[in-house]
Amino acid sequence: MSEPKIIIFENLHKLSAYLVTQWIQTATDYIQRTSRFSCAFSGGRTPVEFYNLLSAEQDFELWSRVHIFMTDERFVDAEDKDNNFRLIRDNLLNYVKIPPENIYPIPTNVQTVGIAAEEYKNRLVGFFTLDQNRLPIIDLVVLGLGEDGHTASLFPQTEGIDAPYRLTMPVNENHLKYERISLTLPVLNNARHVYFMVAGKNKADIVRRVIEDKEPFPATQVQPTNGELTFLLDAAAASQLKDQQKYIYRDETISL
Repeated sequence: MSEPKIIIFENLHKLSAYLVTQWIQTATDYIQRTSRFSCAFSGGRTPVEFYNLLSAEQDFELWSRVHIFMTDERFVDAEDKDNNFRLIRDNLLNYVKIPPENIYPIPTNVQTVGIAAEEYKNRLVGFFTLDQNRLPIIDLVVLGLGEDGHTASLFPQTEGIDAPYRLTMPVNENHLKYERISLTLPVLNNARHVYFMVAGKNKADIVRRVIEDKEPFPATQVQPTNGELTFLLDAAAASQLKDQQKYIYRDETISL
């Protein structure tokens, strides 16, 4: 397990544009080597610009080999404004030519959040052809960071997030408006490339506590076993980091 890479950008637009270039490059590399590319996307406000910029890559000839999963989901109707998949659909999937069978939303049209988690686990097992006690290897995962240190839908008080070989889990915390379904830490830590996207001054405190103080939040426990971990921060989110000389700054505009 190598040390995470920390890259700081002037603003969210430059951060998002950089991630688009990395995503395209990584997708191309894995498709050339394995004929397919798997990624897991998250909801929230921060990645919206990334999805918008990625949706403009309509001439990317390899879209048909891309497979899109979700890091987590709220247990709400697919058309609900708080549904993560709806956000990704409306900002990306409606504009690119990905075969419908290559898209794997977390089912929320079932009776319980437990059933939803189990069905999503079965979709992962099927796609990655997993035997018992095997974890999927997702090529690239995009995560956010909550002010309380949560990532995906793994919260500080959530039990069982690191249970070995558990792929998905229902999440029902008292402070949440909705029940949720999430990938687990073992799945996130088995990915090849993990990117945190973090923007805004309100995230500066938790960024420092996760990256430098290494407090035991769920986000701090994202440590890919054989993959690469990268934090992409805008200047506001990075403003409380003390060891500034250790980090990479990218101020140039990336042409897409």
